[in-house]
Amino acid sequence: MLGKAIRWVVLVLVVAALVAGGRFLVQRKRQALAKSPKFELRATPVDTAAATTGNLDEGHDYLSVIEPLQIANVSARITATVEKVHRQEGETVQAGDVLVTLDDRQFRDGVATMEAQTQQAKADLAANQASVTSLKESLAYWQRESERDRKLAVGGTIPPAQAEATAERTNEARGKLTSAEQKSRALEQQVEALQRKTDELRTTLTYCTIASPFAGVVTVKAVDAGDLASPGKTLLVVEDRSTLKLAFDVPQGDLPAFAAGLPVSFTVGDKVRQAAVSRLYPALNRARMVRAEALLTGPATEGLTLGAYVNAAVVFRRRENVTLVPVTAIVESPEGTPRVFVVRDGRLQVRPVTLLGTACELAGVEGVAAGEQVVISSFLGWARLSDSMAVEARQ
Repeated sequence: MLGKAIRWVVLVLVVAALVAGGRFLVQRKRQALAKSPKFELRATPVDTAAATTGNLDEGHDYLSVIEPLQIANVSARITATVEKVHRQEGETVQAGDVLVTLDDRQFRDGVATMEAQTQQAKADLAANQASVTSLKESLAYWQRESERDRKLAVGGTIPPAQAEATAERTNEARGKLTSAEQKSRALEQQVEALQRKTDELRTTLTYCTIASPFAGVVTVKAVDAGDLASPGKTLLVVEDRSTLKLAFDVPQGDLPAFAAGLPVSFTVGDKVRQAAVSRLYPALNRARMVRAEALLTGPATEGLTLGAYVNAAVVFRRRENVTLVPVTAIVESPEGTPRVFVVRDGRLQVRPVTLLGTACELAGVEGVAAGEQVVISSFLGWARLSDSMAVEARQ
């Protein structure tokens, strides 16, 4: 019995020791946990930018090409052999300067022939006019004689046959006069026709000398002496570089806001230059767009290369003293309306805004005050952001 009691005492002591040890370990763990830092959610890092006040220039950028004011593809009006080319590529010409001379011998011979025929026709006309004058005098004479013989025949002084013969001579003189007058009219028409033909040949002769239509620079020489020139075949190309222009195509969607006179800015090197839309074509081209041009004069043309591409920014409308935020700050809500995330006291505020317009990388809005910080990007993406969320703003 004594041994059994001892075993129970030992068992109780072991259990008591285990309980005491467990309680000691639990207490030490609690003390360790109390000393450790408390768990808190870390603020989400976001990139922000300050809203500012300024002017918003609404418009679009277009890829434009630098072109000369006008280009002339000089060609001949007639088919003839090129006798001499007077200008080479790169040479400056003035309006009226001779560019190409064509062989004009056949046209000179034609003019000489027509002039000779005209002189002969004029001589024939002069001779016939003299005949007309003589026949008029002869007709007047026989008319007087006929009237005198008629009166004598009535009085019985001369036989009626003699009066009739005199009247016949009068009719014969009248017929000759009429024929001569008709011949004179025909000769006059012949002279006029020959003169018109001569003038036509003289005009054709001038086509053998091809002059520059305006002052400019010869950029292409497509023929040499001995080549055959013909209508539609380009001989030289002359460009008027006194004024340049930016040419670009405007999509149909921009046409309601587009008009002549709108300001245009473009960059050459590191300098921004200004111009204005000078012309808007009245019809769509094959690409279903409308061509627009902006003239460049004076200093605006310095350093420009013809044919080069230049980005042209056209301003449709200017809004002054509006709140500006980066366009990346505008987020579309599930309802499709624009909104921004404003950071205030380390937390987000979802702010509905009215979008006034965009220009380059800025957007004009209503609903945000100048100086407020707006989120422009988030480390975890826009879908993770919510109202009242703690954030760490980085500028």
